[in-house]
Amino acid sequence: MAIDRVKRVTLMVPTYSGKPLVSRLYQLGVVHVSDVFSNIPATQTTLRKHHATTHVREDDIRKLEFVVPTLGALLVAEKSFIEGLFPAPVYVKKGELAEIVSSLEIDGIYSECKAICLERDTVERGLKDVQREKDSLKELLGLPWTLSELNGICSVSVRLGLFPKGNWSKLTLNRQARELLVWQDVSVSGARLKRVLVAYLPGGHDGNEGDEAAELLNTLGFKDIAIPKLPGRAEEETAELEKRRRALTERLATLHGRLSELAHLYHRKATALLGYLESEEERRDLETHFARSKKLLLVTGYIKEKDVHILEKTLGAEYPEHATVYDEPSPGEDVPVSLTLNPLFRPVQLITRMFGLPNYFSFDPTPYIVLNFLLFFGICFSDVIYGTMLVGLSCYMMKRYRQNPGLRNFFCLFLYAGVSTMLCGALMGGWAGDLYKPEYLGAGNVLLHVKERVAVFDPLNNLLVALVLVLGLGIINQFYALSLRMYREYRMGRPWDALMDGGLWMVFLSGLVILVGHVFIVVPPEAVVAGKAAAVVGAVGLVLTQGRMHKGIPARLITGLISVYGIMGTYGATAFVSDILSYSRLLALGLTTSIIAMSFNIIASLAGSAGTFFFVLALVAGHTLNFAICIIGSFVHPARLIMLEFFGRFYEAGATRFRPFGFHSERVQIIE
Repeated sequence: MAIDRVKRVTLMVPTYSGKPLVSRLYQLGVVHVSDVFSNIPATQTTLRKHHATTHVREDDIRKLEFVVPTLGALLVAEKSFIEGLFPAPVYVKKGELAEIVSSLEIDGIYSECKAICLERDTVERGLKDVQREKDSLKELLGLPWTLSELNGICSVSVRLGLFPKGNWSKLTLNRQARELLVWQDVSVSGARLKRVLVAYLPGGHDGNEGDEAAELLNTLGFKDIAIPKLPGRAEEETAELEKRRRALTERLATLHGRLSELAHLYHRKATALLGYLESEEERRDLETHFARSKKLLLVTGYIKEKDVHILEKTLGAEYPEHATVYDEPSPGEDVPVSLTLNPLFRPVQLITRMFGLPNYFSFDPTPYIVLNFLLFFGICFSDVIYGTMLVGLSCYMMKRYRQNPGLRNFFCLFLYAGVSTMLCGALMGGWAGDLYKPEYLGAGNVLLHVKERVAVFDPLNNLLVALVLVLGLGIINQFYALSLRMYREYRMGRPWDALMDGGLWMVFLSGLVILVGHVFIVVPPEAVVAGKAAAVVGAVGLVLTQGRMHKGIPARLITGLISVYGIMGTYGATAFVSDILSYSRLLALGLTTSIIAMSFNIIASLAGSAGTFFFVLALVAGHTLNFAICIIGSFVHPARLIMLEFFGRFYEAGATRFRPFGFHSERVQIIE
C-alpha cells in the first residue's frame, strides 16, 4: 500500500536496432518515457530528435471522431442512467482488434453517417418550418375566404386582426370608427379575442383618412394577423402542411432507424479502432522524445523497480549490444507516480484522485483517510434503514458492473459507507428517523426493542453535547493531519521541517485548546498550567522558525509573528479555529437526515388514516426521496472536509501519473 518505487533509466542501442527496440518497448509497456532533451540539455548540440516510425491515419481519426459520438448518441437511450454517467470501455481481444484495424471500412461508414446526418438536419429544419407555417395559420381557420382573395384586395386597405372583447363595444359605438371603417366579425365561437376583418379607404380628399383609421385601430387595441401568401383557405393549406409533416416525420424515422442499425453494427468496432488510432498517435508523439545520432538511439524515462528484471531480460536476450543506466530519482524531480493498493483500500482511492496524485517522495494518503471519511459519512447519514438500503443497492450495482473496475470500486466505496451508516445509525438511534415509535409500528415492535438495546446517544435530545463531540472529532482530525505532515517531511528527508512545521504547531494548538476549553468546562489546575506552558513555548518556537526562509532577523520575526495568527506560514490559529468549526456540518447533516425522515413518518401516519396501503406507500416514497437527497450531502461534505481541512495541512498533490510507453486508451481495453 504505497507509491511504487521507480528508477530513472537511460537506454542506448545502435541506430540499426532503434526501430525494433521502439516496437519492443511498446509491447513491453514498462517504461514511462521522458523527453531526452529536457533531461540532458547538454546533448542537444550533438543529438537530434528521433523520427517517429509510427504512421498515424489522421484522416481516419477525424472521421471516427464524427462517427463514434454520432452513433453512440443513439445507444445512450438504451443504457441505464448509471451507464450513461460512467461509460465503460469496449472490451476486445488482440485478434479481434487486429481484424478491426485491418478490415473496418471507415470511408463507407463515415460517408453514410455524414449523408444521413445532413439529410436528418434538413428534414428537422423542414419540420420546424412546417410547424411555423401551421402556427401562422391557426388564427386564420374558419374564414370564408381564401388567403389569395384576402391578399388580392387593392382598392381599399384590408386588415385582419384581433380585438380584446372589452374593446369591442368601444369600436361599435365609436362615431369616428363608423365614419372611417367597415368591419365584419369573423370570430370563432369560444375564442378569447374577437377576430375582425376591417376595411377602410387608404386616403380621402385630404389624404389622411387612412392614417386616422390606422391610428384609431391601434388606440382600440387592434392586433394584426399576418396573412401568408398562399392560394387556398387556411383549412386547405393546413391539411397540406399536415401531409408534409407526416411525410417528413416518416422520413426522419427512416433515417433514425438506419442510423440505429449502423450504431448496432459499427459503433463498437469504430470505438475500438478510434481508441487504437489515438494510442498510435500518442505513440508517435512519444517517439519524438527519443534522441539519436549517427550511431546511437537514446531513450530516457522511468521504470518501476519490480519491472527492471523484465526489461533487462528482454534486452539481454534480443539486444545484447544495449547499454542501460539506472539511477535513483532526485528530490525536486517530476517523478511519475504509480500507486499500488490493497484491494480493500482501492475504492477509497477515488477520494485521493479527486485531489490529485501525491508527490513521489511523499506518501499515498489513501489508507490514512479510510477511517475518518467513512466515519464522517456515517455521522451525516446515521440511519440503520438507510444504511441497509445503501448496502443492498451497492451490492447489486457491484454485481451488475463487475466487468467495469472503475464502477465496481465506486460502488464498493458506497458499500463501505453503508456499513458505517448502519453502525452510526444504530449507536445514535436512527431507524428511518423514528419509525420505531409505537404510533407507527405499534407497542413492543422489533425496531423499538433493538433501538433501546443498541442506541447509546441521541443527538436530537443532546444537541450541545453532540456539537461538542463533533468539534472534538474535528480537533482530533486536525492533529492527525499535523502528525501526517510531520511524517511527510520526515520521509522527504526534512526532519527539522517536521519538527518546526508540525511539532511546534501541535504543541501550540494543544495549549490553545486547553486554555479555550478551560473557559467552558472544568479543567484540572495542572492541565491549565501545562496548557499555558505549551501555548507559550509553541508560540515562541513558531515566531522564531516560521519566517526562517526570509533574510534578516526582523523579517523572520515579523513573518513568524503573523504566521501564528494565520496570515502567512504553514498553518495558523485562525485557520485552526475555522477548520474545527467546519466539522459542525457533520452534526447539521445528521440532524437534517433524521428530521426529514421523521417528517415523512408523520406524513405517512396521516396518510395511514385512509388505509395501510397508503401508509406504506407514503413511507416508501418519502424515505426513498430522503435517501436520494441526503446521500449526496453525506458524500460531498465529508469529501470536502478531507480535501480542504484535512489534506490542506499535509498533502502535496499534482504529480504526473506513471504512464508506460505502450497501448493506452480510455475507449478500448484489450483482454486476453
